[in-house]
Amino acid sequence: MVEHFSFSSSSLAPPHSHQSAPLSTSSHSAHSPLTVAVLQVQKQAMLWEKAMEIPEIVVQVVSYLRRKDLTQCVRVSKSWQDMFLPHIWRVIYLFQGDRCSPSPEDLYPHRHLIHSLSFSGALFELDTFIYPNLRSLKFIDIRDCGDPVVTLSVDLTEMCPLLAHLELVKSNISSTTWTALSALPHLKSLELSGIQVQAIDTPWFWKVCEKLEKLRMFEVSLQGPIPEDSVFNRLRQLNMSCNYRMDEEVQIDLIYRSAMLESLTWNLDDYRRPETRTFIRYPIQSNHWPNLHELHIYLIIWDTELASFLRGAGNGQGSIVRFEPRRCELGTQASRNLSIHFNTLVMVDISDCNTSTRSTVPDILCGCPNLKELRAVNVFAKDIAERGPWVCHQLRALIICFRVEEPDQHPQLQQLVFQRLSTLIQLKLLRMCVNYDDEVEGVLEFRLDCGLGQLASLQELSTVSFSRGSFRNYEPQLGMEEVVWMAGNWRKLKTIGGCLNRDVQLESQLIATIGSLGIRYASELYV
Repeated sequence: MVEHFSFSSSSLAPPHSHQSAPLSTSSHSAHSPLTVAVLQVQKQAMLWEKAMEIPEIVVQVVSYLRRKDLTQCVRVSKSWQDMFLPHIWRVIYLFQGDRCSPSPEDLYPHRHLIHSLSFSGALFELDTFIYPNLRSLKFIDIRDCGDPVVTLSVDLTEMCPLLAHLELVKSNISSTTWTALSALPHLKSLELSGIQVQAIDTPWFWKVCEKLEKLRMFEVSLQGPIPEDSVFNRLRQLNMSCNYRMDEEVQIDLIYRSAMLESLTWNLDDYRRPETRTFIRYPIQSNHWPNLHELHIYLIIWDTELASFLRGAGNGQGSIVRFEPRRCELGTQASRNLSIHFNTLVMVDISDCNTSTRSTVPDILCGCPNLKELRAVNVFAKDIAERGPWVCHQLRALIICFRVEEPDQHPQLQQLVFQRLSTLIQLKLLRMCVNYDDEVEGVLEFRLDCGLGQLASLQELSTVSFSRGSFRNYEPQLGMEEVVWMAGNWRKLKTIGGCLNRDVQLESQLIATIGSLGIRYASELYV
């Protein structure tokens, strides 16, 4: 690719044209093919040079080049060196023991070009140089067990005054560093993984958090409560995962005091304490988080508490776009408050909820016009029959299990479910799945005699999958007719996955047929 950049207008000009002399017409007429070709090439070269003066175009060109290509580009000319050298030094990785990492001698003269810097087990010259344009800094301590503990102790206000993002992994942080972080005027994003905050540094830590817009904490150890006067109204994204060494009340207190949150992910490592317990000890008022768009809660929590999160989110007319509760109790109250957000929901994943009402999924299908992804299990066809038509016609992905329990109503209920599915004309992924520990009887059968033919309208469908469960508790009964029909009617179908038939010999024949039709078969399909 580099060879395409190694030309200039002078190199493309004819001999003796360096003084801008007019082309001779004694040997070539003004309209000779050679003259026209040379002029066209010169014009293209001039256009190329002018285009490369536009920074956005340079960025696009650089995105296609490897670091090796960039180093060759800077050797072409002085102008190319000025153009491409900043992109070579914009993002730098320093790995301990890696001979390819820049040396301090190479780093020093280009430190003003560095915007993103990552250290991995190497602290050389970290606090010796000043990086005037550094925006992002990442430090990972990869020391082996038994080695001395490396402590990050630098005055970041001097080293990188424009720092906006800091990521620390498995490091000890000195009091000096926490104090410096609280003084950084542009710091907006902080990610901590495997970090222990000492009790003496806790007040400084919360002062740092007060200025952040994004905070991520994974396996962080922290002692002491949040100071009474601390508020986190600048915080927009909060992600807390597996912080079992941080008091649960401190975590919920941080969430409560972050009233301007737009995205909340709370994953508490509570497998050691499987009992459902009370987290929220004070009421959460409606509209407490008016801008909350994403809510991901992965912990065992009561229905009333999940309901309080849903009630506190939005401006009274809904705001949640993505909703993913896992191990939660999605009961009557939470389901009722979820309906506040039906007009804004785009993604809902309730496949891992401990409990949910039978009306929850039918309510979602009938009430969420902007929904594009739904993950749920054990939806009863009878409940669907008792509700009106679906409104989620923008749905792209559906992972679900339709249960048909009433034997005397099997034909009618299955026809009804297929009729509802036929309205999802934007659907690209359809996966039939069950809970691993469920005993499933009476499941929607994807057969032509049950109503499969109604799904010819799903022209965007590219992936279909059937999960049998860990105990073979769900085994579809597709036949050769169904497979041929799918290939013939779903023109964009690329993959069929999972279990196709309980008969092993027949299933192997179906798999062979799928391959012969130009469709990929995947025994396990994780989406």
